[in-house]
Amino acid sequence: EGAMWVEPDTNMSGGEALVRQILYGKAYFKNTFNVDSKVLWLPDTFGYSAVLPQLLKKSGIKYLVTQKIYWSYNDGEEFPYHYFNWRGMDGSAITAFLPTSYTYDTNPAEMNDTWQKRRQDEIEGFLIQFGYGDGGGGPTRDHIEYALRQKDIEGGVKLKLAGPLEFFEDMDKLGGPRHTYTGELYFTAHRGTYTSQAKVKKSNRTGEALLRETEIWNAIASRLVDSYEYPSVEMEQLWKKLLLNQFHDILPGSSIARVYEDALAEYAKLMEGCKKLRTDALDVLTANTGDSNSREDHQAKSVSFYNSLGFERTVVVDLPEEFETGAKQSLITIPALSAVTVTPDVEIRGLDVASVSLIDGMFVFENGKIRAAVNSSGEITSYVLKDGSQSREFAAAPMNHLEMYKDVPRKFDSWDIDSNYIEQEMPGPRDISTEVICKEGLSAVLKVTGIIGKSRYEQYIRLDAGSTVVEIRMKVEWNELHRLLKVSFPVSVMAEEGINEIQFGYIKRPTHRSRAYDQERFEVCNHRYSALCDGAHGAAVLNDCKYGISMNENRLELTLLTAAACPEMRADNGTQEFRYGFTAWEGTFEDSDVVRKGIEFNTPVTSHPGNSILAGTGMFYCSRENVILETVKQAEDGSGDIIMRLYESKKEDCVASVKMPMIEGADCFDCDLLENIQSRLIADKNALPIHFGAFEIKTIRIRKKEKNDFTE
Repeated sequence: EGAMWVEPDTNMSGGEALVRQILYGKAYFKNTFNVDSKVLWLPDTFGYSAVLPQLLKKSGIKYLVTQKIYWSYNDGEEFPYHYFNWRGMDGSAITAFLPTSYTYDTNPAEMNDTWQKRRQDEIEGFLIQFGYGDGGGGPTRDHIEYALRQKDIEGGVKLKLAGPLEFFEDMDKLGGPRHTYTGELYFTAHRGTYTSQAKVKKSNRTGEALLRETEIWNAIASRLVDSYEYPSVEMEQLWKKLLLNQFHDILPGSSIARVYEDALAEYAKLMEGCKKLRTDALDVLTANTGDSNSREDHQAKSVSFYNSLGFERTVVVDLPEEFETGAKQSLITIPALSAVTVTPDVEIRGLDVASVSLIDGMFVFENGKIRAAVNSSGEITSYVLKDGSQSREFAAAPMNHLEMYKDVPRKFDSWDIDSNYIEQEMPGPRDISTEVICKEGLSAVLKVTGIIGKSRYEQYIRLDAGSTVVEIRMKVEWNELHRLLKVSFPVSVMAEEGINEIQFGYIKRPTHRSRAYDQERFEVCNHRYSALCDGAHGAAVLNDCKYGISMNENRLELTLLTAAACPEMRADNGTQEFRYGFTAWEGTFEDSDVVRKGIEFNTPVTSHPGNSILAGTGMFYCSRENVILETVKQAEDGSGDIIMRLYESKKEDCVASVKMPMIEGADCFDCDLLENIQSRLIADKNALPIHFGAFEIKTIRIRKKEKNDFTE
């Protein structure tokens, strides 16, 4: 049993990465041991995402074992159950058992004490992981002998040597769990793991995005160009590099320095491999229609920009220096899963421009959608939407406000952030200077430099034409020890709960500190966005590689860097680069485009020389804005079928019509996450109606008719 490729972190690993952990993990157990894993074994992972029950249920996994939740050394609220139904964010439920340790000794004293101190008196069995090492890895003769002697001993608990699956099946026969716990299994410790080892976290986010894009263009190339072969072996190898480094002591930042030397080297190989395969696919999707056959002339004649997202996007792109017009940028709109080809005589779209001007001591950014003011410290003192009927001010106080705290956890250095950090704020930025880099055009840019603590930093604050996102690109020469760096965005929104993106959706968490439950969540995990909103308006902070965030009343405070001394001395010291941004909207969260903005912020368009055969085509369309295209790939079984994975992102049950040229003339099937067919779907020409429950993930198999061997 085990079910996954490694024992991964489940907070920061992306949704598709968790799917592949299960896909490759279950395949390994089946191929090597002829076992269909039914138990997910995660004894030491630092918290459990609310998406897991759905992933497990759609992969044929019925049970979960962990014990980490009981590490409540910070006087937090005790978790109430050992044996329970765990219900995820979409309503899916699996059965879980939580022992209190992963290194039990089987001597009678410890066994009797464990049984007597169990949280649930009514349960009739208790799962013991015994031996030395995390998860019962090394039983000795004494462990086994003690267990055998207590098989039916008078006056003590009775022990049975068996696997975890047999334990769950025995408990099922006794009626199964009586209690249900809904939502994430939040770990009330190790909050520093959302931030420690920043370069590894950035590599993880970048690697996930690159793998996704590489698969998409290779899948499309293999379907449109008969001679092109999908690189299935290479893609699997690259995915496994990423999955290995999502191990729960690598990605969280809780390993020794040598581990991160190896991890970053592996990430570099991953990036290189993805870019090569992506280039191979784009080469066959890009045709040379010029008179010259030389690659140099070909590059000078045109360039294509590819959008791998499942929705149309308008974006400012940088143009090749060789273009005869001398234009450096262009504002283009690229259809979903398609491309736009730009020729050397391109005209810069003039419908909107962005500008920054010094007015009354403030740097005022403006385009057709927003007006924002930045002070001489680089803080955003005003943000107003131009199309808002109320001209509402979103900045409750200066935003992009840098905060430095003393950070000396009392137990585990790289692992933890203690709640009292908030009482130990250090002096803020000093020696700040500003310089306008680009005053007007398709992008307006202000450079801010300064020092905080012992670290120099520079920020490029940018606003693009047609965008509501104020982007901050930051570079820090980090030279700290036991310090925590955050950036704060206080907004004019009253919200008792904040919205944090997680895998395949979002979770709401408290912004107040009323109960122990609320107080424990002073630092939480987010993915590409976090938002505060009421029924009329909202604001969000986007990021490209940061996972830790705190939400205090009306403040979104993104955690940027830490500086632990153990297990690596001065971890993260050196050059760190990252991006974050701010956006706002009028209306409800469901009306907003925040989900798409977060995805765009993490998915740059890809340029490739030549004229794309996809230009002017509509390769994908979805009738519902809340349904997100996550994956397009070839099936694992080598059939050549296309696998498409989508999810509902805003907790809205709906029917979406999905249109793709490759659907026309093909048979389509609803599958589980392991790509096994569950039912046939009926398409109307190239349109496929799909029902999504709230936060539901759908996996669709698209098969050419001549390959159809499915029977009802």
